[in-house]
Amino acid sequence: MLFTDAEIEQYKEQGYLQGPRVFSDGQIVVLQQHIDEILDGRVDFPKHLMGETIEQSGAKGQLPSVKVVNLFRHDPVFAEVVDNVGIGELAHQLMQGPVRLWEDQMIYKPSFDERTVLAWHQDYTYWDHVGPADMGTCWIALEDATVDNGCMHVVPGSHRWDLDYTREDVDGSDPDWLLKRPDIPVGADLAPVACEVAAGHCHFHHCKTFHGSFGNRTADARRSYIMHLMPGNTRRLGDNWNERQGDVEIVPVGAVLEGATYPELKTAASQDSA
Repeated sequence: MLFTDAEIEQYKEQGYLQGPRVFSDGQIVVLQQHIDEILDGRVDFPKHLMGETIEQSGAKGQLPSVKVVNLFRHDPVFAEVVDNVGIGELAHQLMQGPVRLWEDQMIYKPSFDERTVLAWHQDYTYWDHVGPADMGTCWIALEDATVDNGCMHVVPGSHRWDLDYTREDVDGSDPDWLLKRPDIPVGADLAPVACEVAAGHCHFHHCKTFHGSFGNRTADARRSYIMHLMPGNTRRLGDNWNERQGDVEIVPVGAVLEGATYPELKTAASQDSA
């Protein structure tokens, strides 16, 4: 299923868009199980990519809340997701091709853990060593993502605001820091919109859209898989600054980021010509 012209216009104007189903029930089960294997150490995975952990203080056997990054570059199960034609087709409707995978991550929110808050932020704040700022994200639910279990919230239209700050300016101790910026346009509507996503379905947002999430108040864990994407004209602007991300220094400053480190998402046409 492809986006309609009206949906594409919503993405341009509002900076986010609900998408269709992209994972089957079987694919969801495989990824759920594999995530659990990574988290409990049954799969060999680089420890430095398993940061940002909030230890669970409750029941024995509960897994911690974790954001694991750079999965496709280190794990064959997640590497296969890059070839998902459904995601590739949708991404190429929203971005200039060939769309490539910038990085990916998994977020696990355990049951009854209201501390698993993701502060309000703009993704591009942490990606400004590449550009232009036309990158985006495909967020995929591996369980139904609801308000109760900590689904994403966005501020519509915020990707169009011209704010002047860097990642060094961010106050990590204040989840609402971004919403208090003095350079937010006067009269701007900061009312958040909840983005509930059914299991196997996706959601797209622009790299400058304000977004965040709250804790999980339910009895079930909530897993999601996230693909950060870049249009075909994305170039290296600066140097590596975070070892948890991909290596931008594989190309000269000013060159397009491409190659095996940044694989192209497939479409039906590219698959037929392969």
